[in-house]
Amino acid sequence: MSEVQIDAAAFHRRAKRLLDSLKNGRSASGQSFDSVLITQGRSDEKNPYTKTIATQMWLLGYEFPNTMMLVTKSKLYIVASPKKAKILEAIQGTPGGVSLEILVHGKEADKNKEMFGKLVSILRSSGSTIGVISKETTGGKFVDEWVAEFAASKSSFTEADFGPELSRVLAVKDDSEIKYEKTASSLCSAVMRDYFIEEMASTFDQEKSITNEKMADRVAAVLSNDKLAKKLFNKVPMLDMAEWSAQPLVLSGGQYDLSHDAESSTAPLHAGTVVCTLSMRYFMYNATISRTFMIDPSPDQDKNYSFLLELQKQMLGWMKPGETMGALYAKAAKYVKDQRPDLADNFVADCGSVTGIEMRDGVHTIAPDSTELLQANMVITLRIGLQGLTNAKAVDKLSKTYAYQLIDTVLVKDGDAAAEVLTSCSKEPNDVSFFFNDDEAATGAKPDVKREAKADSKRESNGAGARPSTRKSAILPSKFRSEEKDDESTTRKRREHQKELLARLLAEGRRRFAGEEGDDGEETRVVKKFESYKRETALPREVRNCKILVDERADSIVLPIYGMAVPFHVSTLKNISRNDEGEYVYLRLNLVSPGQGVGKKDGLPVEDPGNTFVRSLTFRSTDIARMNEIYQSITALKRDQIKRETEKAQLADIVEQDRLMPTVGQRPARLPDVFMRPVAEGKRFPSALEIHSNGLRYMAAGRGAGSTVDILFNNIRHLFFQPCDNELLVLIHVHLRNPIMLGKKKIQDIQFYREASDASFDETGNRRRRIRYGDEDEIEAEQDERRRRRQLNKEFKEFAGKIAEASNHEVEVDTPFREVAFNGVPARSNVLLQPTVDCLVHLSDTPFFIITVADVEIVHLERVQFGLKNFDMVFVFKEFKRAPVHVNTVPMTQLDNVKEWLDSVNLPYTEGPVNLNWAQIMKTINKDPAGFYEDGGWSFLAQDSDAEADESEEEESEFTVSEDEFEESESASSVESEFGTESDDSDDGDDDGDESGEDWDALEAKAIAYDEKRTHPAESPPNRAPAKRARNK
Repeated sequence: MSEVQIDAAAFHRRAKRLLDSLKNGRSASGQSFDSVLITQGRSDEKNPYTKTIATQMWLLGYEFPNTMMLVTKSKLYIVASPKKAKILEAIQGTPGGVSLEILVHGKEADKNKEMFGKLVSILRSSGSTIGVISKETTGGKFVDEWVAEFAASKSSFTEADFGPELSRVLAVKDDSEIKYEKTASSLCSAVMRDYFIEEMASTFDQEKSITNEKMADRVAAVLSNDKLAKKLFNKVPMLDMAEWSAQPLVLSGGQYDLSHDAESSTAPLHAGTVVCTLSMRYFMYNATISRTFMIDPSPDQDKNYSFLLELQKQMLGWMKPGETMGALYAKAAKYVKDQRPDLADNFVADCGSVTGIEMRDGVHTIAPDSTELLQANMVITLRIGLQGLTNAKAVDKLSKTYAYQLIDTVLVKDGDAAAEVLTSCSKEPNDVSFFFNDDEAATGAKPDVKREAKADSKRESNGAGARPSTRKSAILPSKFRSEEKDDESTTRKRREHQKELLARLLAEGRRRFAGEEGDDGEETRVVKKFESYKRETALPREVRNCKILVDERADSIVLPIYGMAVPFHVSTLKNISRNDEGEYVYLRLNLVSPGQGVGKKDGLPVEDPGNTFVRSLTFRSTDIARMNEIYQSITALKRDQIKRETEKAQLADIVEQDRLMPTVGQRPARLPDVFMRPVAEGKRFPSALEIHSNGLRYMAAGRGAGSTVDILFNNIRHLFFQPCDNELLVLIHVHLRNPIMLGKKKIQDIQFYREASDASFDETGNRRRRIRYGDEDEIEAEQDERRRRRQLNKEFKEFAGKIAEASNHEVEVDTPFREVAFNGVPARSNVLLQPTVDCLVHLSDTPFFIITVADVEIVHLERVQFGLKNFDMVFVFKEFKRAPVHVNTVPMTQLDNVKEWLDSVNLPYTEGPVNLNWAQIMKTINKDPAGFYEDGGWSFLAQDSDAEADESEEEESEFTVSEDEFEESESASSVESEFGTESDDSDDGDDDGDESGEDWDALEAKAIAYDEKRTHPAESPPNRAPAKRARNK
């Protein structure tokens, strides 16, 4: 107890609220309170969280057993043991605080009796009505002494329940309490998002048998697993203050108890509908999250879940200060009855309650009979559910009955703003739906659960991510009629999801740019002033000769004009030219001035447009050597000035890093013999990559020895590990937040790699090869190479994991998914682009290509039309000043895979038949981004995309062709196609090549026969014409 320190400012701030509540509060009968008595006896392990303890935690930050608090309208009294009293003395006498008196309860009975008598006198002088927490009882020696002393005077007092009024005081949170609530929300969200979902998917994927109760126990063990807890909660300080508010709840297999005191059953975890509820507390403040996961949901289940999701969005908008909780529930029930009357009887009886130090506040409950008002800064566990639902298309008995539940911890905002959701785990249908692989199930193979999408906490906080599809080919595995319906359903869901994403993007854009004024999308130019010399005396002495002088020290050119030396800074020089005409040499100096055409200097800013500008100066001389020397000097001076300006511009966005703190007292973890790209200086030599306290260090070897490359963890945005499977290199790639200088080059990507092939392997022949004949040695070499590749993958993967651990998981390792990769041309060559959780990357060759999904606003697919073999992708970023990135020549066979990946990572996409002028489009958007979104935003791109495809498919052509006309057109087309035109041949020749058509011998035979027919028509066989007609039918 000696280490206990109480926040005096928070105590007095909250104690004032308690005193104000006493002055203004009323009992259930409408009677006012004269004083409040809150008594806590010995600790009760069976009931560790009561309103009395909550009050102590709220005021003092700790639980104080055998302590009594007496609150009057002007003063606060605390009765405690001598040790506790010594701690409480620190909060006495705070300027501007409440009046506080501490009474000591010791071991001497006489003094205790005298002290209790003083309390009774204080109660009697305050008034006859005492507020108590009537629904709670406590015991112990301390309480027994007080009861015995108070018994004689109890009849003269009236006790009234102060619990509801105390709940109103505790319900409204201050800033520090909201901070704890947000941390508690992030804790349970991380367990749900990063542990339970993966554990559940792995269980179903590997067909493991586990009960609901065991799964709940496995989730509960997360906090006791130090390594796992550090990974999940790496950014949470004082993790020892986190604990479970209640045992995790896992429901499945037709047994769904959505009551508050439900427990996980001992039945096996069933792959149907799974409901998981997690409640955690941080510094005694509670947060709860619940998600429902669907395995192979039917269309009706999808429809019911989408409705539940829409209802939650509506309720978040209704939760505003001044609204009664009973009215809020009535709105929700009415919405269900109006929109889905068939679900009215399945709606839950209450929609949550206020949370805080108490997990559930029984006074502030969103229920039909509640009259409590919502207030700003209330934290509420919003609970929405449907129970007792029936699945008519269930494939087994356990899937016939199901239930849905969504719980989020939300914060009521001030004004008309919707409530803020504090828990962050995606609940979109795509993110909570799992599907079995029907092809494998039909053949009796092991079913493979495929999750359509994975909510990434980084995208919602950073950014997110998504688990890509497991499809390994663009060619459909089968095309039976039964599967066509499934494909249509998947396409329809994707279109609906894209409509939602585009609508959300439009709303977000309007909110983001509301009230903002745009610009012309170009960098604002400022007037640059150059000074060659501060005073006339600073001019070189050589100017007295009235000759052209190049002063490299002052970066100036001194020109003689009318007998006077006039200096010009080299920055004012545009270019210089030299011409020989007869015996004269002419030097023409063109100066920078506004209005010089359509070049980059056309918009040169000037202070006074009315000034007169000198555009060029021409000098001539017969001294050819002298003029050549001047020309060379001015050219060199201008070249050096341009070089300095270029280097300065490159260093403009360089951010000075912190210093690397080397590991002290132990040898740092090392990855030896790795190469770095790009190379610092000279030839490449292998060296070691080391992990230190706050970053990585690579000591260059060889000719560039001594140059050190330091990479700090706080400057790493993405860390990639790419195995050497189907690659020549195994590598660890670092993508930086801010570029660094490597030698004289600015870089933002650094790669450390090792070649997978063994260059030292002798294939010219050795003793073993001379003795052994056959393929045994080749088979052994292949086995050695596979073994070497596995070892390389293991070594680099473990080292990447050590980097993540050393950074306290501020940096997470990301691995490309090769099975969903597609080809494209992001720069000059056609490369393989591989999605990761957060990015789209190409890391095998330079230049590297990395696009962060969280930075992308929308993706537009160009040249998507029938007959073309390739299409292009354009990534438009949320930062509109950043130029869009193009990926060209993506095979049309990969179109569905690309769309599926974009949809799975919640990226809206559109498509069109032609390429667009994106420079002009972005310039227009930057001029007025608010007006752009008010006019519909990106809807002008969606006219030919999946988002608009439903409407176009519903429109049928009114043109009809009779059967006779159709046969005539068929006959005519066959005759016309007998000998194609030259243009047709030239067009088809490029596309088809030698894939179809006859060989040269057949074509030559046809040509000879055709020539003979034209030369000797009478000698042609009589049956040739009928044969031709038969061929034309």
